[in-house]
Amino acid sequence: MKSILTFLLLLSFSISQAATKTLIKVPVSFMEALAPKDTTSSERFQKEYEFAVQTAKELTREKLKTCGYEILDEKVLYDASDNLQALELAKKSETSGTWLIVGPRRSNHYLLAVKGAPETPSVSIMASSKEVYELNPLHRTLAQSNQKMAEVLADQTKLRFKDKKTITFASIVSDDCVSCLDFGSSFSKEAEKLGFRNVINRKITGEQPDISELESIFKNEPPDFVLLPNYSKVSSYLIGKINRWIPKIFFVGGDGWGDNNYGFVHNSPQLEGASGMTVKGFPPADKGLNHFKLGKEILKNPSIASKFPTSGSAQSLIKAIEDTVELLCEHKPKDKAEFKKAFLKSGSVECGEVFRTRPSKFTV
Repeated sequence: MKSILTFLLLLSFSISQAATKTLIKVPVSFMEALAPKDTTSSERFQKEYEFAVQTAKELTREKLKTCGYEILDEKVLYDASDNLQALELAKKSETSGTWLIVGPRRSNHYLLAVKGAPETPSVSIMASSKEVYELNPLHRTLAQSNQKMAEVLADQTKLRFKDKKTITFASIVSDDCVSCLDFGSSFSKEAEKLGFRNVINRKITGEQPDISELESIFKNEPPDFVLLPNYSKVSSYLIGKINRWIPKIFFVGGDGWGDNNYGFVHNSPQLEGASGMTVKGFPPADKGLNHFKLGKEILKNPSIASKFPTSGSAQSLIKAIEDTVELLCEHKPKDKAEFKKAFLKSGSVECGEVFRTRPSKFTV
């Protein structure tokens, strides 16, 4: 009887000891241009961003506990109009000891964040410029490259005008946007291979650039289509202007246009009668989430799936957290230095191996 009692006491002590095991805290900074005064990101986008992070944390909490970890997430939000905040806030995150920065979706912001925190592992949820792909392996992106998206868009545009012997286009590109410039350059190279002729090539700055000098050029010799590889607010403004000059002219753009739920282009009442085509680096949520474990778990839970955002950034956030959990449980790092080694060892997986680029048409 005494031996049984001793065993029960030991078992009880063992269980109690396991239950109170100290978890290793893993600080993760989520950086994004989502400050309340930011005119390019709605309050809804911010709520959905935070919902995606919280959902991923809750769904992975028990697995992380089993592995001996707990993620401490810090939201680092700033105004998109103040690019340097990305650099300064990344510096602060690195100084504070964060293990990982889940970085901004815009390429120019992410590149600044990397400069601010060069020694901290980071992953951007959507940055797609070639400059991002040229960073060292400590800094990665989950996005398709602009090069791949431009190839798809050029091919689809060729099909659109397949009956024309000579296809002409105008390109108007934001000079203050790294990803826009990269996409414009990539598309132009692909277009040249396909025999397109670029008849107008303009660089612009600001959200409402003055392009009045182009009106007579467009009216005298209208191109077959206009390339606008800019963010949605700028592209929407330009589409509205040009469509008034040349009704029914066709527009093509990159991932920055957003979709029916996000951005200023799709379903915009100011663009009535305009038509065009974008290329998306991420599929709809119901298809994209089905490509990885945590995404499938979300789709199997109706109460979560019904509320889950449709944006590509939400899908990337879920994937970034899933990969972080997998890395922690596989490599068991005890501190940031060991996490950094494990991050470098784990290799870089492009989003193209998870998601597939697709063309997306819009007609108002």
